[in-house]
Amino acid sequence: MKHLKKLSVVLMLTALFSVTFTSCIDNEVSPLVEAIYEAQADLIAAQAGVQNAEAALLLAQAEATQAQADYTAAQTAQVEVETAGMEADNAYEAAQREQYLLKLVAETNLAVATAQNDLALAQVQFDIDMAAAIAAMEAAGAQLAVGYAWDYALAMNHANDLMQDLLQAQADLASAELMQNGNVSWEYYLAQLQGDVAVNMAAKANLETAIADLEAYIANPTTPEAIISGLKAQNEAYHDAMDAKEIEMQVQWNKIMAIYEQDDIRDDVVSRTYDSLDEHNDAVDDKNDRLDWIETAEDNIDMWQLAIDDYDATLLAFQTAVDDAQTAYDAAVTAEATAEANSDAADALEAAELAELTLIQNDIADLYLSLQNAITLLATLEAGEAPLLATKAAADAALIAAQAAQVVAQGEYDLRKANFEANPAGVTWFAGADGIMGDHTDALTSYLYVVTANAYPTANATGTSTVTPGSAPLTGAAVSLEAVVDDSVGAWNDVAVAGDYYNVEADDTSDTNANLLNIEVADLDAAKAITAAAQLAVDNAQAALDTYADDLLAAQEDYLYKKGLYEDGVAIEAAAQAEYDAAAAAAVTAQDIEDDAEALVISTDADLTDANNDLATFLLLPDEDGLQALIDAAILDIAGWNQDIANIQPIIDAKFVVVSGLLVELTDAGVEYTFEMEVDGTGTLVITNFGVLSSLYPDIHAQIIAEWQVYWTMEQELEALDNAHDLNADLISAYGWGSDDLEDLADYLADLQDDLATAIYDIEVAEQALASAQVEENAAEAYISYLEALVTTLEQRHANTLAIAAKYKALMDAALAS
Repeated sequence: MKHLKKLSVVLMLTALFSVTFTSCIDNEVSPLVEAIYEAQADLIAAQAGVQNAEAALLLAQAEATQAQADYTAAQTAQVEVETAGMEADNAYEAAQREQYLLKLVAETNLAVATAQNDLALAQVQFDIDMAAAIAAMEAAGAQLAVGYAWDYALAMNHANDLMQDLLQAQADLASAELMQNGNVSWEYYLAQLQGDVAVNMAAKANLETAIADLEAYIANPTTPEAIISGLKAQNEAYHDAMDAKEIEMQVQWNKIMAIYEQDDIRDDVVSRTYDSLDEHNDAVDDKNDRLDWIETAEDNIDMWQLAIDDYDATLLAFQTAVDDAQTAYDAAVTAEATAEANSDAADALEAAELAELTLIQNDIADLYLSLQNAITLLATLEAGEAPLLATKAAADAALIAAQAAQVVAQGEYDLRKANFEANPAGVTWFAGADGIMGDHTDALTSYLYVVTANAYPTANATGTSTVTPGSAPLTGAAVSLEAVVDDSVGAWNDVAVAGDYYNVEADDTSDTNANLLNIEVADLDAAKAITAAAQLAVDNAQAALDTYADDLLAAQEDYLYKKGLYEDGVAIEAAAQAEYDAAAAAAVTAQDIEDDAEALVISTDADLTDANNDLATFLLLPDEDGLQALIDAAILDIAGWNQDIANIQPIIDAKFVVVSGLLVELTDAGVEYTFEMEVDGTGTLVITNFGVLSSLYPDIHAQIIAEWQVYWTMEQELEALDNAHDLNADLISAYGWGSDDLEDLADYLADLQDDLATAIYDIEVAEQALASAQVEENAAEAYISYLEALVTTLEQRHANTLAIAAKYKALMDAALAS
């Protein structure tokens, strides 16, 4: 028979969650496999424990969150009531709400609350209801009772917190009791490691036997035929055992696939149930849609009928609103025009008053300056004629100087005019700082030749000569004479300059005849203006002398006049300022009135637009005939939708029959679920036993793990047979070809001894892995023990807290009784 390929543990784990094909062959199993099956029930129970604990925890947490929020809100409300003085009615309501929420907290947080707790809370509610009546009459007594009720509430709240911790610990304990390592339990994992040790131990034993037999043969060689015959017989036995094991493994494989198929069957019926339920719900939704449409249509019919009944009155109301808005708008426009005219008049008056005030202020400023001038003139005239004579002499001197300057300017003008008229495009040259001008009429450079040089400031003896550059020896540099003439004291002490030539054209300048004439024209005009001004000053000074007596009398009269005029002007300005201020205030008021009028126009215009739009919108709507047509169409729609509902209802009924049958199939297939019919007629299906540790259902997951453990045990057994068979085949070969060559047998013996050493090492590795796993298992067991102790402690603390709450309740009862 063809050998079945061995699968590693990793491949088996992969197949655990992926294989879906199936087969089934009945066969007997070994005692080891039977022992493994016995763990299956415990695993299923542990899985259920995890699900139940987690479900209880999640439900308690969700409900506790809402209850705690309500409870906190009630506490806040009660504090506010107490702050307000705890009036009798409020005290009664607060106490009643407090105890109701105590009951709610107990029912939600304490998901495992017993009937005794419920009875106790019911008794508290009854007592508080009785106390409320007392509180309405005796507020002080109710206050004391409410105080103990708070203590009771806090104790119950603490008990609820302990119950939360207890639920979490119970869930942790249920999960830890699975003792999972990866995807298998500790029991299965340790069994697998023990199997590895057993396989390696069997290989070691077979090697030791083979080595002992080979050593005996080498020590005392005999005929090998008997040995080979025995080995071949053993080889056949190994073949038979391996074939039987492979058959057994195939049977187990088929069994595993059948379990996977069971999971697929569940998934299939779940899928079909959901599909059928969706079809049912879709049909129900179609029906509900039409019911909604009918309801909407009936509401529309009522609305349209009301619109028909009120059509004339509504139209009249819209038209009246337009008329009223038009009247208000027209009145606002008229009021705005009046306000604008009044504002313009006020602005005009303000402007007039401002102009008058400005004129008065300007006149006063002018009067002030005139008064100052009159004072100055009078003071001058009162000083006598001497200042006037001095002024006349200064004016005469200024006139003479101006006339002389005008003569010079006239001479320069005449010179430049003559040069310009002689050569309008010509240029006039001027000597520079050296005072010597070169000859600019030729192409040669003009030089000054120093004949002798005397110490400064003795006059120099010089001579001039026109020299072409390079035609005569130059004993020194050809530089501008300005550098020599303008030097500071002592420059001429250097007599070495004698015999040098100096360029006298270097600092010469020039300007056009036209530009020079323009400059002199401007200078002559300026000189004439100065002369005219000086002549006027002379004339004025002479006139002042001629009219001195008359001017003195006039100045005295002018001073007195302007003084009186200035003093009266101050009072006039004050009156004008007051009139302007009043006009400005009136203009502001008028502008405010105009702004309000403009705003009213805008507002009434918007109202008029809205009224017209409302009327236009109403006129665009269907009239009475159109509304009746809508009603008639809606009635037809309702009839059609009712017919649709009549057609859909049998479909709904038929779909529900299918769903009901599939729900039975779910139960028969082992699927756990909840199914509820909603208010709208749709159904809600929730599968409650979906896998926690994998996508497989918990019971199927447990079966799969158990059956794979059986398969892995068979695989280890097959591996041991295969190892023994391979060793046996090697021995047949060794005794066959090496019986007459002891050296070859000795080499083979050495190989076997190496294999034995390897087997011993593999045993050590497997035993170490087993020991490590056992340590981890012990740690897991210790964690379980801790969780068990924690659960016990929390249960005791919860009971103690409930006892404390009962004492506070007794105190509350006593307070109510006092």
